[in-house]
Amino acid sequence: MPQPKVKILGVVYGIGMNINNIIGSGIVTVPGIIWNSVQSSTVVLILWVIGGLVSMLGSLSYVELGVKHKISGGETKYLQTAFPNPKYCISYLFSFMCITAIKPAITSAVLQSAAQYFWYTIKEDQYKYEIEYEKIGWTLPFSPFWTIKLIAIAILFVITAYHMINNRLANMINQSLAIIKLITYTMIAIAGLFQLSTVTSRNNWQYSKSVNTDFTAYSSAFLLVMFSYNGWNTLNYSLDEFKKVEKKLLFSNCISVLIVTVLYFFVNVAYISVVTQEYVFNHENENEVIGAIFFNNLFNDRKSIVRIFTFLIVLSVIGTAASNIWSGSRVIVAAAESDYFFSRYSRKLSTLHESRDTPINALLAQFIWCSMFILMGSSFTITSFQFYSKFSIYSGWIFYFVTGIGLLVIRNRENKILQKNKMDKSDSEMDLNHDENSETSEVNKLYTAPLSLVWLFVLVGLFIIISAFIVQVHCPSDPNDCKKDRIHKMTPFLFSYAFLFAALTFWYYYWWKSKKNEALNKEAEDILAQTNHLKE
Repeated sequence: MPQPKVKILGVVYGIGMNINNIIGSGIVTVPGIIWNSVQSSTVVLILWVIGGLVSMLGSLSYVELGVKHKISGGETKYLQTAFPNPKYCISYLFSFMCITAIKPAITSAVLQSAAQYFWYTIKEDQYKYEIEYEKIGWTLPFSPFWTIKLIAIAILFVITAYHMINNRLANMINQSLAIIKLITYTMIAIAGLFQLSTVTSRNNWQYSKSVNTDFTAYSSAFLLVMFSYNGWNTLNYSLDEFKKVEKKLLFSNCISVLIVTVLYFFVNVAYISVVTQEYVFNHENENEVIGAIFFNNLFNDRKSIVRIFTFLIVLSVIGTAASNIWSGSRVIVAAAESDYFFSRYSRKLSTLHESRDTPINALLAQFIWCSMFILMGSSFTITSFQFYSKFSIYSGWIFYFVTGIGLLVIRNRENKILQKNKMDKSDSEMDLNHDENSETSEVNKLYTAPLSLVWLFVLVGLFIIISAFIVQVHCPSDPNDCKKDRIHKMTPFLFSYAFLFAALTFWYYYWWKSKKNEALNKEAEDILAQTNHLKE
């Protein structure tokens, strides 16, 4: 019989856990791309604040779902409750996408970022790529393009290896990396505040009066902002380890999102105060290592000092990748135990090493799949980081949107049941249960997200899903090149739906049919048993 999990999560622990999972590679990778797109530094800050508010909306909605269920599992459990028919289809689609697409894509994007910063640390310059639509990664020279890929896979191997060896060792390393990450990003924010009076800072803020009026620039920029905030729902996967979910989850979620929003705001203020707008706007390639450029400008090209701080960013991003790899392997184990996907391999994937108590097979499978993702990124003419970050966050928001609708469905169902029960009860029964009903009503009021905020969260999700296809293209004289540009920039979103179609196919032909056959076989066995009993 499985032992119950130890309740270790309080508010402080929950805040730390959530912050560590939200803050990732995005804040040192996407700000330069966003600033380049919208042009105005003021608008950049507004987008980051809006991203924090949207994350808060999601957190409040998920707090209610967590309080209603009080079990770990996140969206898988919530979608099972909201949409039990047809045969847990929506829940299955999420689990399939999470394991085969969303988590591997996030991990691949983070590793690509870590590899690029590692390259900068070694070479003292960023990896320069040129987007040429007639070429793909396979046709490019081995170095630096393929060197970056191999660095990413090497980092993945090291992280996977120490997670295989020992859980205590992995936990110690991951906690150390989390501390380095918080210290590094806090240093960036504080250093930027001391640079507000410089000439560069004044020029950048003065230029913020000029705003890009092209709406297409904002849809892509906002998607990258939301990628940086992804992870605000982390605690909903660990509710079994929470002390008093009703009291702790709300504070942990809201405080952690608020802290991250403030930190992101001041980190972007730091970038705007130190990095010259000419570099961001006029650079031939979209800047994915703005953190390194920040330290380079801050220390006036003192290479040795810059290398130290860029290496701290490398360790910070590796910490995020390690967190994803740890959680990803546990998701695979849980799916294997549920016999959700591949029955032939379920036993092996769910097995823990006898002496080390680590999911070695799940970690190995994850390593192979993520390595394939990293290499497959070479097949596209946009950077691997941008492809996988947009692909993963868009896929994730499809299910955030559906989960938000699911919360409304659950509420509506509960209200109908409550009204029916009230009509069925006699006046005397109502009096007897008055105290109990009042207490339940109080709890529901305390831990129910405002309906308007839930609807706003759903509408934001719908906006993200639709607006992502409004891509920004710079059309040259040849209209065919313009069409190619648009298709390439929509590729991440098209891939999301391709994976969804694959998930639906697996659900129907593998899971649903197998369960149906099991039911038919059981029915046949029951009939045979009854027949034998009659003969006797």
